[in-house]
Amino acid sequence: MKGLSLKKTPAQKLAGIAFSMDIIRARLVQAEGLLTMIRAMFVLIALTSYPIFANSSEPNVILGILEDVPGHSAGKPDLRDVRIVFQKNGGDWQAFPSDCPDQGCLEKIASGYPQQVTWTIAFDGRNLGQVTGRTPKEFEFYSDVGRQELTSQGHIPTIGKKSAEYAGSADSPVYRPLIANSQPYFKDPETWKPNQLSPKLIAVLRQQFRKKFPKVSNCTNLKPETERAWLYHDEDIKLLKAYSSKNNWTIAQIRLEGYRCDGPADDPFIDQWFVIDPAKEISSLGQGMWLVDAGDYDNDGKSELVFSIDGYNRGGYELFYDDFKKRAVFEFSYH
Repeated sequence: MKGLSLKKTPAQKLAGIAFSMDIIRARLVQAEGLLTMIRAMFVLIALTSYPIFANSSEPNVILGILEDVPGHSAGKPDLRDVRIVFQKNGGDWQAFPSDCPDQGCLEKIASGYPQQVTWTIAFDGRNLGQVTGRTPKEFEFYSDVGRQELTSQGHIPTIGKKSAEYAGSADSPVYRPLIANSQPYFKDPETWKPNQLSPKLIAVLRQQFRKKFPKVSNCTNLKPETERAWLYHDEDIKLLKAYSSKNNWTIAQIRLEGYRCDGPADDPFIDQWFVIDPAKEISSLGQGMWLVDAGDYDNDGKSELVFSIDGYNRGGYELFYDDFKKRAVFEFSYH
């Protein structure tokens, strides 16, 4: 009837309230779904902006080495790959796990490495190009630890010709190892270059060598199996290479020559490295290694130095940083 209003019963009022609540809930669900989609989009953007890693909390920088590795048996071709060696988390460099004692370790250790990385290849402060590598499910040999198979097509960067100098324990000549970085950092702000040392500084290095090895044993050509005390001379201590930075740091490689015994050489006859700071203080840096490259691989304004380990049944890499106060070591055995 016109002008007549009907009063709602309490049950009708409750039903109306419930209906309104259902509408609010539906709209909240829609808003939450939209928020979830937005979050997912940001996550997708973040993931596609960086290399693909095995772990959800990837390090800031991963460092590898583009290697040329002889085949494991006669007739097998050389392999170009990237060996993952170091990662930068926070303020320190850390080595990836590398020293496997048995086959079971080789089957499991690969899960601790990034699954796939696109690498910037560098040498002497220059960007040489990019390659992409993928980590296998397991490593077959002890010397394979950390090695990724290259999946990218096209040119693989190289420097110079193949040489036995870079072959380690293998006899076959290979290409020079090159730095591979998960980030596009390759400059060398400290400008490390080969240098000619003064006779005075070479004399001081020889004194440091004598402090480290005051007593040395050697053999004779007639009895290579019998060691006895050997009084070596300064001219037996040879300077092999030296590099200096614009900040007046120097590293020098020296060797005691004249080893006549059978079998692997003793420590005094293995290449020794010394570091000389700007105040001309000299410290021992290590032995049985050679310099691969120097560069600011974490973009902190200071260069890191990477050495290749070249020892008896030993391979790997050492990274020195923070003005040689810190280092990280990635090391493996060949058998």
